[in-house]
Amino acid sequence: MNINNPKTKFIYLATLAFVLCSFTTTAYSETTKSEPSSQTPDVTCTNGTMLEISPLDDYNPQDASPSFEEAECGFSKNCATGNWWGWRNKLADAGILMSSSYVFDVLGNPAGGKDNGICYNHSWGLDLNFDLEKMAKLKGTQFHTSAVWRSGQNLSARYIDNLFVASSIYGSQVIKLYSLYLDQSLFDNWINFRIGRIGVGDDFTAAPIYWYYVNNAIDGNPISAPINMKSYTTYPTATWGMRLKIKLTKATYIMSGLYNGDSRVGRNSAHGCDFNLKLNRGFFSAHEIGFTPNQEKDAKGMPGVYKGGIYFQTDRTDEFYRDIDGNSYIVTGRPKQRQHGNYGFYFHTEQMLYREGGPGSTQGLTPFAAATFGPDKTNKFPFFIDGGLIYKGLIPRRDDDVAIFGFAYGKFSTALANSERDDRDVNGTNVTPQRFEMMLEWSYRVQVTPWLYIQPDMQYIGHPKGTGKTKDAYVLGFRTGVTF
Repeated sequence: MNINNPKTKFIYLATLAFVLCSFTTTAYSETTKSEPSSQTPDVTCTNGTMLEISPLDDYNPQDASPSFEEAECGFSKNCATGNWWGWRNKLADAGILMSSSYVFDVLGNPAGGKDNGICYNHSWGLDLNFDLEKMAKLKGTQFHTSAVWRSGQNLSARYIDNLFVASSIYGSQVIKLYSLYLDQSLFDNWINFRIGRIGVGDDFTAAPIYWYYVNNAIDGNPISAPINMKSYTTYPTATWGMRLKIKLTKATYIMSGLYNGDSRVGRNSAHGCDFNLKLNRGFFSAHEIGFTPNQEKDAKGMPGVYKGGIYFQTDRTDEFYRDIDGNSYIVTGRPKQRQHGNYGFYFHTEQMLYREGGPGSTQGLTPFAAATFGPDKTNKFPFFIDGGLIYKGLIPRRDDDVAIFGFAYGKFSTALANSERDDRDVNGTNVTPQRFEMMLEWSYRVQVTPWLYIQPDMQYIGHPKGTGKTKDAYVLGFRTGVTF
C-alpha cells in the first residue's frame, strides 16, 4: 500500500508483530510439552503454509494434500474450522479430502532500495483429493486438484528493485487453477507415477526444508531455476506433464519427468486453464537421483537428504552476447545466436547434526545447502547457491517453534554483462553490467496452535539486481498462516 510516512507505519506494524509473537510464546509455553517430541505431530491440510512439518518430511505443501491416514486423525486439533461436526471424517472415509489454508505477508523496507514502504500480499489455497481406491477399488490410485487465489503488492518490484523476491507468496495475482492429475502407486509405493497438470517444481529442485523461508530465493525452489529456464513451471503454474519415481532401495531413488514446454501457460489471463498442448513449443525434462538415509521414524541415525539432477528444455534459446556470426550482436546489429535448448544442473544436501530426544524426534539442528549451474551464454544465473540452518525447538518449552537462518547468492552471466557493457559503450545507454545479487534471512516461526503460526522475518538484500546502482535494502515484517 502507498503510505505517506512509511518508516513510522512500518515500525509500528513490525513492533506489533513482535509483541504478538512474544505474547503467544509466553501464553502457550505452559501448555507445550517441555520434553523433546518423539514423533512428528499430525499432518493436515493445504498449501504447506500451516502444517507441522519436519525439515525432512516428504509432504509437498506447494500442492497440498497429505495422505488420508495422516489427515483423518486430527481434523479437530489441526484445522481452524474443526471436523465439521464429523463430516470431514465421513468424507475421508468415503475417499474425499478437502483442505485449505490462508497465508499473508506484511513486509516493508525501512532503509535502502529505491524507496521505502510497506506491502501486503496473500495466498489462499484450496485442495481436493479423491482416493480412488476407496471410491472405485482402484488400488493405489488418487485424483488430485487444487486452486489458489493470490492478491497484493510486490515489495521487491515496488520499493526495492531486486530479483530475489522478498515474499515467496507473490506471483500470479489472480484466482488460478493449479494441479489436476492422476497419481498411481505400485508395489507398496516402490513405484509412483503421476500424469496430468503438474509443476516441475513440485518434484525437482524441491525440498520441504525450503518452505520455512519467506524470501523466494529459497522458498519453493532455488529461484535460479525458473529464472534461467523459461518453461520451468513452479507453483502456482502447472502444465501438462508426467513424472515417474522408482525406489531402488529404501533410501535411494531415481526420478524422471517430461512436461509441455509452452512458456506462456502461466499467463494470468488464462487463470491456469490453458489446456492446449502446443507441441511446437518443445518440451521440458528433468531427471534426479537421491539418497535419503534414516527417514524411518524408528531410525537410530539422524536423517539426511542428498540429491542431484539435470533439467533441460528443447525450445530455442537466445544467447546473451553473440550474433549469428559469433560477434557481439550489440556492435554488429545482427540477429542473436540461438541455441537448440537450454540446460542446467542442481544439487541439494541436508543433514540433521544434532537431535533432541531419541529416534523419531524432529527437534534439533539441520543445516542444508543447494546449488544450480548452467551455461553462461544462456543462463542469467550460471551459478547460484543457497543454504541455511533450521533449528526446531530451540527455545525450552517451545518444541514446535522453528528458528531459521538462510542465505542466497546468484552470479549474473558474464556474457550478459559483456552485452550490457557494449550497450553502454556503443549506444551511450545508462546500462550498468550486472554482477551478483545476494540475500540473508533471519526468521522465527511461532507455532501458536497446530493450525496457526506467526513468523517475524528480517532480510538483507545485497547488490539489488546486480548493478550496485540501488542501495542495499533491509526488509522487516511478518508472515501469518492459518489452516482451515
